[in-house]
Amino acid sequence: MNRIITTLLLAVGSLVALSVVMLASATMLKGGDSLLHTWVLKQAIACGVGFVALWVMARIDYHLLQRFAWPLYGACVLLLLLTLTPLGTSMKGAQRWLFGIQPSEFAKLGLVVALAWFGARFPHRMGHFFSGVLGMAAIAAPPLALVLVEPDKGTTLLLGLVTFLLMLVAGVRWWHVTLPALLCAAGFAALVMNSDYAMKRVNAFIHPEQNKDDYQQVQESLYAFGAGGVDGAGLGRGAFKFNIPEQHTDFIFPVVGEELGLGFTLAVVGVFVVILICGATITHAAPDAFGTLLAGGVTFVIAAQAAVNLGVVTDLLPNKGMPLPFVSRGGTGVVLMLALVGLLVSVARQGATETSSQRSATNPFDTLDTDLPE
Repeated sequence: MNRIITTLLLAVGSLVALSVVMLASATMLKGGDSLLHTWVLKQAIACGVGFVALWVMARIDYHLLQRFAWPLYGACVLLLLLTLTPLGTSMKGAQRWLFGIQPSEFAKLGLVVALAWFGARFPHRMGHFFSGVLGMAAIAAPPLALVLVEPDKGTTLLLGLVTFLLMLVAGVRWWHVTLPALLCAAGFAALVMNSDYAMKRVNAFIHPEQNKDDYQQVQESLYAFGAGGVDGAGLGRGAFKFNIPEQHTDFIFPVVGEELGLGFTLAVVGVFVVILICGATITHAAPDAFGTLLAGGVTFVIAAQAAVNLGVVTDLLPNKGMPLPFVSRGGTGVVLMLALVGLLVSVARQGATETSSQRSATNPFDTLDTDLPE
């Protein structure tokens, strides 16, 4: 397990280092003079804070989160509520910021911990629709609804997908969640169809030749990948990056492709695959149900967010603003992601130290839930 932890940390560290380098490159002036943009300094500071959070989370016993699952969940919901009040900040038609942070990022942690607590605390309920499926759905509903109102449909979809996957890991029968999942998907599709902004992006994905203005961001992204070729234009020498809106956040990956070439592009994808494998291994080796659900939820969040970002910038998915974990600019996002990695390390450390007999005897609660038969 020590090798898994080392591999995970090296993979994450390489992405964070790439983030600072590419952000500096993305903010260079066209004339060739470099400008150490304020964004670079802020991102570097956020990375430092994030690594401190990683170290703290890795050192603590993750079982402590069981005691604070509901206060943490409640705090996340409260922050989401405050974001929708006059205290929140509105930008580009969305109200997602509160005092310079994005509470929806912390909602990912709060939701995963609460769902993991419920699934581990009530294992015998997971086979029943009303006490299992609806119980976990009731936990997920408040943060999903509040994030949707901001509006942030992408993060809502991400949290919904993580909830669905954690239900399956917790032992919910798949036929119990299939119909509710389809109904939720239909409702989400209806929301998209009633949103002019979202439908423009969907139409641009389906018929790019008829929606050139809405397709331009993705088109410039593909041009950047093509211009980089195999060897890349060289660090800081990219030209197409200046034509890509949000090249420092959601579309940082095309900058990597243009300036560093195909090898680095594939390497970044490979690093995320390594992180996924490490997370899956830690989930499988977790010493108890809470650890399994916690590690699984963290892995789902990182992997799903990376998959969406990579799919969007390569025109495999409709355009949806979602940052690339550990790489895109965003202080709240990088701190949260590094803290999640710390939780993975904590679960891995516990899994490596406990023996098989200890695992079978471990009960993180005073009594098992036996109100329903197995």
